[in-house]
Amino acid sequence: MINRNSNEIDTSFNNDFERQLEAAGYRWFRDDWKRSIRGFQKKFTDEKGVKYFITGYHYNHHKQGLSQAANRDVYSFDTQFTIENEKEPWIDIQYHADFLDDEYRPVSTLKDAEDFYEKIWASLGCRYDEKYSY
Repeated sequence: MINRNSNEIDTSFNNDFERQLEAAGYRWFRDDWKRSIRGFQKKFTDEKGVKYFITGYHYNHHKQGLSQAANRDVYSFDTQFTIENEKEPWIDIQYHADFLDDEYRPVSTLKDAEDFYEKIWASLGCRYDEKYSY
């Protein structure tokens, strides 16, 4: 069972998907917000500035104390975009998929999740989180 009182972050790899996250530039963090085993985040930028951050969460409900749950690692992603207009509303968008081999559904890739967010950010005309000044 996961020790929620520990300040340590488990940086070990449970599978190839987690190795892909590290290779793609995601950074691990201790998650107290969504009660996951750990979180990971990556900043997305272009020549104008910081566009958005993608934050992911790692769950395994069996390891997290639900003994009747399947011992299976599960990942989800979310991000927040601000729409470019005078009121600057923001939207939260979650991406849930199977990132590990699954007998029930096809496997999604990290690129699938990242492309999904990039397409939404561009098509909605979202505001930069931070613009570079030269």
